[in-house]
Amino acid sequence: MNVSTSACTVCRPPALEALVQSEPALAALWQALPVRQFGAGTLLQQAGETSTRCWQVRSGVVRLFYLNDQGTERNRSFHGTGNWVAGSLPPQVLPSPYAIESLSMVEAVELPYATLEQCLRTFPHIGTPLQEALGYVFQQHALREAELLSHPPEVRYQSFLATHGDLAPHLPQHHVASYLGISPVSLSRIRSRLGMIDVANGR
Repeated sequence: MNVSTSACTVCRPPALEALVQSEPALAALWQALPVRQFGAGTLLQQAGETSTRCWQVRSGVVRLFYLNDQGTERNRSFHGTGNWVAGSLPPQVLPSPYAIESLSMVEAVELPYATLEQCLRTFPHIGTPLQEALGYVFQQHALREAELLSHPPEVRYQSFLATHGDLAPHLPQHHVASYLGISPVSLSRIRSRLGMIDVANGR
């Protein structure tokens, strides 16, 4: 699950706070959710592990990545403050096709799927904004697939910078290259053409 706060209005912290505060009992339940801290390199979710919870990132950066039988990693997406991440579409309890890893020290609110289901039963009015968020997830997945299938690497990188500009400075270039489906050397050349790196000096 990938919900970006940039285009999903219901997922922005002020809108989420207003929704939570609409019911005192819902606000109390939200306040009782555990806040987890993960050191850099910690797996929040392993690939193949059954998804039973999701997280809202309060600080730090996480990545979602696939791991093939040969042990090769392929980054799926990156997420920072305000984003929700999960191994399946909540509250569906399914095996996660990818792993979720913290790239820095991460603090996140943890929402068990069982708690989410309880909220949906008790406060049915939150179902509509949740569907809005999930609909945006599907839209983002479709755009990501279209970029990988139809756009050249340089265009994919420029699109990445446009949508992840706040996270880009905090991401190692080999992770960005993996996300784009190219080698780190190819990314270095693209950055050089865009005037972002001096290949000779390796910056």
